Amino acid sequence: MKTNRRYLPYAPSGATSSRPIKRRTLAGVVMATFLLCSAPAGAAPTPCQLGPAPGAPGFAEAQAQREDEARTHGYLKVCDAFLHRFRVAFAPLASTMADLPFQPADLAGTPFAGLHSVGALTEKANLERSRLYRGFRLPDGHTLTLFEHDMSLDGASTWRAPEDEPERINGLPARLGVFVTDSGAALSHLSWVEGRRNYELWVDANVVGTPLRAQLFALAASLPHSVPGCPDEIPPAPLQLGEDGAPVFPPPPQTLPPETQAGGCPRH
Repeated sequence: MKTNRRYLPYAPSGATSSRPIKRRTLAGVVMATFLLCSAPAGAAPTPCQLGPAPGAPGFAEAQAQREDEARTHGYLKVCDAFLHRFRVAFAPLASTMADLPFQPADLAGTPFAGLHSVGALTEKANLERSRLYRGFRLPDGHTLTLFEHDMSLDGASTWRAPEDEPERINGLPARLGVFVTDSGAALSHLSWVEGRRNYELWVDANVVGTPLRAQLFALAASLPHSVPGCPDEIPPAPLQLGEDGAPVFPPPPQTLPPETQAGGCPRH
């Protein structure tokens, strides 16, 4: 889902490469969809497009415009279709969590334990079920989603520009993105990386200037230290930056021994 492009405040996660079986790219994301969404009468609709790709004419100007918009309003205007990317079709929690090949964050003793669970969903990366979504219903009716990705299990790499992470979760760099549509729908998305665990936490509401912002950060800070699914993993080499300041992912190897996976972790 991500390539060697600077971490986008409007993307679900940081730049990620699931080596070596496949590389996750942002090809489909970088390509603008040019869908137009509904808007109030007389107002120009917010376009569903991500703007120029890195290095393309107008990229720097577009980035600066979005950053100025975020500073001015505290949020970014997006189309309704953008928020649909964050909808998760949750399945029953117990069956989804059964035989999970990594230990997810233990929510017992955290504020999550007091929330109503609406289910979970897992995804594969590099043939491993290393990605987990868990949904919760807040007392005010909003839906909260906790996502975690055990990169030790599938050998993924992640890179995030330091200037894009001004927030802190237990001292770790973090990014908060708030997105509002012309119809009034909103989503607030918090993301950070702890060791080899990539976390994202989002709620379908605008937290700017509300107590929900502090609650979102408190929930994130309550998570215990992660336990790598592959404690003996040989971590991927640090990513190198290209001339444009964006990370350059190395090509995957031509062959892969069947008994190992990315990073040298034995297969489960």
